Amino acid sequence: CQYIGAIVQGINPTYKPMELLHALTMTNAKVLVLMDMLYIAGPATILPKTSVKYLIPSNFVDFFTADEETIQQLGIPSAKEKIPNETEDYQIHWMDKIIAETEPKEITVDIDPWTDPAVYLMTGGTTGLPKVAMLSHANLISNLFMIKPWTNLEPGMVTIGSIPFFHSFGLTCVMSGALSLGMQMLLFPKPPSDDVLSEAINKLDAPQGIMYTGVEMLFKRLTDYVNEMGVEEYNKKYDFTKKLKYATQGAGPLHENIRVSFEEIFCPIRVGYGLTETSPVVSVAPFWGPNKSGKLGLPLPGTDWAIFDSENFEAGPICDGTLERNNFGVEHTGEICVAGPQVMLGYLGKQKEQEDNLKMWGGKRWLLTGDIGFIDEHGFCEIRDRKKSLIKVSGHSVYPKEVEDLMGHHPAIDQVAVAGL
Repeated sequence: CQYIGAIVQGINPTYKPMELLHALTMTNAKVLVLMDMLYIAGPATILPKTSVKYLIPSNFVDFFTADEETIQQLGIPSAKEKIPNETEDYQIHWMDKIIAETEPKEITVDIDPWTDPAVYLMTGGTTGLPKVAMLSHANLISNLFMIKPWTNLEPGMVTIGSIPFFHSFGLTCVMSGALSLGMQMLLFPKPPSDDVLSEAINKLDAPQGIMYTGVEMLFKRLTDYVNEMGVEEYNKKYDFTKKLKYATQGAGPLHENIRVSFEEIFCPIRVGYGLTETSPVVSVAPFWGPNKSGKLGLPLPGTDWAIFDSENFEAGPICDGTLERNNFGVEHTGEICVAGPQVMLGYLGKQKEQEDNLKMWGGKRWLLTGDIGFIDEHGFCEIRDRKKSLIKVSGHSVYPKEVEDLMGHHPAIDQVAVAGL
């Protein structure tokens, strides 16, 4: 779609009909491409209420080059007979027919990669309210070029795809990242159980090693599974610990007790930081450098971050990361703000929210992330909490994440959440 200048909107396939209606309405979508099995579950009832004019059902077998007998042995279900060939509200064009009947040809598209959107992604934004982030072609491509020098990833390595591609984390860090680096992807339609994942790794030939990109929950679940079985027994049965070379985590905090437990069994987790609005990667601990506990790594090449007063952006940065000002450390805590070519175009149809979260300072366009943190003397940033999660107690600022980290080290506590009442 991006090749022909169309804008792609990522849709969660588990959306209920009203959620799907809301998502399609927000973007005024005109074409819906979907797996045929999903049609009856939701789109059939709400599409007449949307601006969708073309429906393109598809199936995994549409893209297979195997012979008919092999495809039948796979037993892939189809709902083709349940989808009408035509409706009054929208046209239906089958993917297999499009592939069979369309002649390949060179396409010339007149787009500006810096100003034309490539994708629309749903996000809670920096305030938690649902919005659509508009990311340009240049936003996405620049983020990929930024990530490359920060990693030791090589062509032929395998990346595990357990996180969804309709989310910016999976879109850039798994799908686009693997394709741009010549890596292989091990894909799952949903996060697999840990025995299924481990069995799949056993069957995989990965001489260059494996990278696991995930969220905290996936690392915790895998660690618990191994500990329950016993590390020695797990290593006798599975090859995962031998093949796993790198692990990266994002899309939320990584509590210290979970990081330590995982790294004792597998490998260091390189913690990344980003937002949908930044395509999404802002920083990551370089794969070739130190992995500082509790830190967000260093900003990617071409990326600036600074700490601003969360109540007074116009006053300028509290800490801009330069040695000259020497204003590092927890006493210079404020809102983390980011500038760089990966920062989104804006929010679709939300001019007020866009102006509140994208501001100019020092000739640069800054995104106010809503995250509270500080920069240390080595340039590493540490998040204390979300701006909206801050709890005021007797005039003092209490950061729930710090309390959660402290309590999480207690052997009697498995999971913990702190909230103000």
